[in-house]
Amino acid sequence: MRGLLCSPCAELLPTVNGLLPAHIASPAGPPSGAWLVDAFGLAHRVATPRAVVGRRPGADLTIHNTSISRDHAELRRTPGAWELRDLGSRNGSFVDGARVAGRTEVADGATVRFGDVAFFLCERGDDLRLDDPASIETSYAGTATVRYTMTDGTRELCHLGNHADDGDGAGVLLHRRRGEASWHELALPRLEHRLLQLLCEAALEAGDATGVRATVATKVLVRRLPFQSRYANEENVRQVVRRLRETLAALDADGLVATVQGRGYYLSWPVSVA
Repeated sequence: MRGLLCSPCAELLPTVNGLLPAHIASPAGPPSGAWLVDAFGLAHRVATPRAVVGRRPGADLTIHNTSISRDHAELRRTPGAWELRDLGSRNGSFVDGARVAGRTEVADGATVRFGDVAFFLCERGDDLRLDDPASIETSYAGTATVRYTMTDGTRELCHLGNHADDGDGAGVLLHRRRGEASWHELALPRLEHRLLQLLCEAALEAGDATGVRATVATKVLVRRLPFQSRYANEENVRQVVRRLRETLAALDADGLVATVQGRGYYLSWPVSVA
């Protein structure tokens, strides 16, 4: 058993690397006759007859994963059944393994996948939600040699890394609202991980609370980010910055990575190290 899932059902919903229970959330309130059960065996309300699934805060089902677009797909209740419509997402939506083009009917018990994240649709009006699991920190947290903490007064971020990190691996970003006791965890791909680490290091070296003097030049990032190509350029850096900003915006941390036009990037929040 895995939560609400029996063993055979759990095998049909593979877990996604870096995804944790806290990364999937739906609003409180009664469901509109259906639930989405994730790979952890946790049920999420389809709270309205026309529910939007996406990475942005405020979606009817929010999924913090890089395979999910900000407005990824829409589940809609029709007189005869539930229907799924993809909203032009980058990585697509699928019903029982088939990619959705236009609108596709979703039967009770069907497998629905948004990007890499899969669910079972369960048509039930009663409460399926289990007690939410406690937020957990990654096992990497115990081996990280440095923790860069950033705060803007309402949000706290903690980026985990190692002093000798060469940027070849993915990283971890912990986040919570000020006053919360537990952290939530988000996996960062290696380029975004290394970019954030370099910006944190520059902020600490500069000792500047405003961050402007800690600007890292774009041409320096071209050399120091672990691009696969020998011919990476400033446009490749801008793409990494854009992806990191999208991830941070989903955590209500948009504005953290700031730009000095024509020069480079810096962190606008104070940074400390533990």
